[in-house]
This record gives sequence, C-alpha cells and structure tokens, in this order.
Amino acid sequence: MIALRDGMPLIVLPDGRNTTFDKHWITASLLKAADLAGYERWWLAGHIAESVSVYLQRDFEDNCVPVDNLEEAVRDILGTLGFQDVASHFHLPDPPLSLSLADLVREAGTGYELAFFGLLGNRLQSIAGSHVARLEIRDLSVCLRLLGRKKRPTKSGLRDEIVSFIRQHGQSLGTSRQEEPLEIQLS
Repeated sequence: MIALRDGMPLIVLPDGRNTTFDKHWITASLLKAADLAGYERWWLAGHIAESVSVYLQRDFEDNCVPVDNLEEAVRDILGTLGFQDVASHFHLPDPPLSLSLADLVREAGTGYELAFFGLLGNRLQSIAGSHVARLEIRDLSVCLRLLGRKKRPTKSGLRDEIVSFIRQHGQSLGTSRQEEPLEIQLS
C-alpha cells in the first residue's frame, strides 16, 4: 500500500507531471483573482483554500486530481458563495518551483564558484522550459557562508554577483500557462 503525504491526492499538471497540493498556491491564486475583480486583500482566500484542502483530504476518493478539475471545483465554490466575479478571473498556474542555492554549492563540490554559477545557469535554463508562475530561490545566506569559506574575503560582493546573475537570467525565463512573466522570489 502506498500512503500519500498528509492523505492528499496528487495534482496532475497538463504536461502529465504530478505535484503535491499546497494551500498557499491556491490562496495566492485566489488573492490574485480577487484583486483583478476589485477586492483588495480579500479575506476569504485563505478560508476557501483551507476548505478545498479539507475536502481533498477527507472526502476526495481518488489518488490524483487533474489541475483543470481542481480549478473548476474552486470556481464552482466561488460561484456558490456569490463571487462569480472572482471566479471569472481565477486560474491556477503551475505550482511554484523551489531551488536551493545551498544544494547547488554542495553539488558544485570542489568547482566552487565557477561550477556553482554553471549549475545555477543550467537550473534557471531548465525552468525556462516549464510554465511555472513562480520560482522560489532559497538559502542565499547559507550559500554565501558555504562559498565564503572557499576564497572570497567579502560576502557582499558575492551576494551582489549572485543576485545580478539571477536577475540577468530571470529576464530571459519563460511565461506561465496564463502567459504571465515568471515571478522570482529570492530568500
């Protein structure tokens, strides 16, 4: 028997990939739709995302749900609650991808900065082929600490170099299924 994480079904993306359910992903999409419908900082987004989560965990019987079906279910909920204007703007982009800079440093091994930047460029290029709406790049401070042990006397120059590299490559990255530019968060 295979147990799904947290008892949640997998979400099947249009390209056939599977991903785990994330309430924050639904909440962010609801907030964006509400904003487009004229609601500023819409308070119901988190509650609706929680309701969807509870339904999938307790009452949904299949192991997988196509993202289009999930999107339609959320639109139905919005319509039932009287928020057809929000429902008309609601779309689920592919869930965010996460990239650890610290993992890239470790993978670079003895190649240090040169190998690190090569790996980072390759990962950013592979993401350009996907249709995610958001990329979360994390562990910048750990990355700086790991790379700082190697050669560089100052971390601020290296921080600026990494940020600049991500910005430069970020401009050439693709768009989501809704044809919106990729949002990059660096932490």
